[in-house]
Amino acid sequence: MRVLKPIKLFFISILIWLFFYVQMPVEYLYSGSIFFPVFTLFLFSFSFIIGISSLKVRSINFLEVASNKKLKQIIFILFFIGLIGVLLKIYVGIFNTEIFTAEDIFEKRLETMGKELNSGFLGIIASVLFPFAYVTMLMAIYNYKLFSKFILFTIIIVGFYPFVETIFMGGRTIIALLGTTFLFVLFASYNKNSNAPVYKINMKTINLVNLPKILFKKIVFIPLLLITIIFTAYSVDVVNKRLTRFGYGDRTFRVWEQKDYQWVKFDEDFKKEYFRSSEEEKAKLIGYYSLKHYFAHGVVEYVRLSNQLDKTTGYYYGQYQFNVFFKFFRAFGIPLKSNTEMQSVVERKAVYKTFFGPFYIDFGLFGIIIIFFWGRFVKRVYIHAMNGHTQYVIFYGYLATIIITSAFINFLLGSSSYYLFAFFMVLLLFKFWPNNLVFVMKK
Repeated sequence: MRVLKPIKLFFISILIWLFFYVQMPVEYLYSGSIFFPVFTLFLFSFSFIIGISSLKVRSINFLEVASNKKLKQIIFILFFIGLIGVLLKIYVGIFNTEIFTAEDIFEKRLETMGKELNSGFLGIIASVLFPFAYVTMLMAIYNYKLFSKFILFTIIIVGFYPFVETIFMGGRTIIALLGTTFLFVLFASYNKNSNAPVYKINMKTINLVNLPKILFKKIVFIPLLLITIIFTAYSVDVVNKRLTRFGYGDRTFRVWEQKDYQWVKFDEDFKKEYFRSSEEEKAKLIGYYSLKHYFAHGVVEYVRLSNQLDKTTGYYYGQYQFNVFFKFFRAFGIPLKSNTEMQSVVERKAVYKTFFGPFYIDFGLFGIIIIFFWGRFVKRVYIHAMNGHTQYVIFYGYLATIIITSAFINFLLGSSSYYLFAFFMVLLLFKFWPNNLVFVMKK
């Protein structure tokens, strides 16, 4: 099975960040030294690479190949778990939070964002279960030859629920996470089920990446291009709707330049171009800038964060990074810190801090050790994915998305962690489910 190596994905992530950063018509501002933050960021990155390199293929035990019977049984079980989660999600959105029936969805979203457990215990159960619908869809697509068109279509329809909900709510992050993971698994399925020729892109003697030739055929290239254009237009529209809601107008530059917002200094040429443009062109300029800012600002925010924190030994030791799982215990009255309380140590909220920022908040410099073992874990999943094991192929698609975006965002943070939980449960199910289980109905 051909999948991109994790180290290559990591360097691609850095190149993506650099590509957008050099385009930014702003100067990012910060206080304090840049040496310590950049040095720790280097140590995190180096530790991740060393962790990957330290695990040798020969040290990993080969897994038993799952039979088609086992695959179908597990996929059907997970489908029904995911379906229950989706139905509960819809019920909670209509009757508990009432966000699906609100006149102003964006206003309702702002109202509920700062509240924990607002959907009750039922909402927690729904949040844990509904990602299984998406994970099931990935498994079915990778093994699509095992299913009839009707069953495959049904699984895909239910599995696409997270996309529909995110668009309905006016979000983007989850679409990027799940959409990129979907593409990784789709290409893996293509490689598995066809004799897939590839274009090898090399730099001298170093192979950078192998891309399936089908990517450059009109039947694939045009839909991918259309999806990219539609998502970009959707992102621009989301930004401008939010700016309209807050009534910034031509004050947008002044607001974004403030220290408690983006804390940047816009280029005068960009400002002049903006103010002499039509309203439609203004919306495009500010929308495209905002989209590029999402890619570019993570490293700067990490610098700001590490300069701002008082401690270098960490604060919450995992609770900040995986707060969504601790909500379950807080629902039973266990006195753990809420998300609001944990955010008190962070001056700049609701910003990306690269993949490593949350680790630094949780563990400080000790996070460098955690990242080493994270690298070894990623390598283990990668090797099993290379051997074509379904549960690891789809998991590596998710991890590949996390790695290729690690220079600007941490996709393990927040509600994205529910998908991580679902992938882990799939691994456990494959480990303990018999390979040739037969159900016999007794008379």
